[in-house]
Amino acid sequence: MEQKMVYAGAGSTSFEQARKDLLHLANLDIKTERVRRATTRNGKARLALTRLLEQAFLEKPIPEQLRGGPADQEAPPIAAVMCDGGRYQRFDRGEAKPESGSFWRESRVACLLSMTAASYGNDPGSDLPDFLKDVSIAKKLAEIGQVQGENPVAQKQTDQDQDSPWERGEMLSKEVVASSRNWKEFGSQVASQAWYRGFGKATHKVFVSDGSSAIEELQAAWFSDYTSVLDIMHALSYSLAAARAIHSDRDTAWQCYQQFATWIWRGEVDQVIASLAEHQQQLGEPPADASESDPREIVRRSRVYYSNHRSRMNYPLYREKGYPLTSSIMESAVKQVSRRVKGTEKFWSSEGGEAVLQLRGDYLSTSDPMVAHWKRAIAAANGFRTYRLSA
Repeated sequence: MEQKMVYAGAGSTSFEQARKDLLHLANLDIKTERVRRATTRNGKARLALTRLLEQAFLEKPIPEQLRGGPADQEAPPIAAVMCDGGRYQRFDRGEAKPESGSFWRESRVACLLSMTAASYGNDPGSDLPDFLKDVSIAKKLAEIGQVQGENPVAQKQTDQDQDSPWERGEMLSKEVVASSRNWKEFGSQVASQAWYRGFGKATHKVFVSDGSSAIEELQAAWFSDYTSVLDIMHALSYSLAAARAIHSDRDTAWQCYQQFATWIWRGEVDQVIASLAEHQQQLGEPPADASESDPREIVRRSRVYYSNHRSRMNYPLYREKGYPLTSSIMESAVKQVSRRVKGTEKFWSSEGGEAVLQLRGDYLSTSDPMVAHWKRAIAAANGFRTYRLSA
């Protein structure tokens, strides 16, 4: 019965909803507080084990941390790591209200993907895919980059349009790590989990991100020998923003975006940077107090973004090797974690929030770490508790 309580407590939108789910789906009438306590208790137990494993990893020599792994764990053909952040509210009783007046904090989430290799000998897709040229992608890119302006009218997509437009390795497994720790502490936690999955021994190791400085620092500290890939959708969102800043006419702006996107797809980032430099010269440099919506500032920001990340935009090579080009799986994981912890009426204590984040990641992982957790719990239990766990 405790297994059902914890599963519901970690997966439902709230402990109260978990109580209702247990009642209607499992015919178990359990008080909300009991569900909360069981969930928190087991989340803390999982955290304790995770911290022990992390400490053991940190005590290993750096070469072993980077290229080693458990003897009984096979290396995946492609090891891919992705990170992003979510939001939740934290409030510990007895603490003063934050100076900002807000209880919102950032949660950290990582995905560790084991994938099949998919090398094609040469670039399997040199032409820009139709879906990246179609106006239907404009809304998605605008949402990613918070791009201003009216989106073109899109045609209704078919199911076939939803398929991956480029070849890539097949996902074999997915591990999700979720925590409220800061990025520096979270880095060692993710690196530890990757080590135990045999990622260090992999021939092909990839780190995909949106280019944020905090995640770049995490990669530099813990995944420095991974091939760094800039999420192509984030890269293209800057192209759309720049194109709309340069051209007020919607159709002309879209043509400009398509040219930028084609260059990026081909790995010709220097062409984009040079073109933006020319447009910047025509528009002029933005003043120091320019707003974020100032066209001059948008073009400048896009040019700097591409200049900073050009070494991470060799997309023809990544396609050739079958590497993932986007972190869409990561974005989905953040949404699944946030579904449990994020809400204007949800306030978490430091301990309770961390325990639920741990469990949420566990239940989203394909290796099912909670199966081993319950086996250990049953083996260590006595009498009454054994009955509760096996009911």
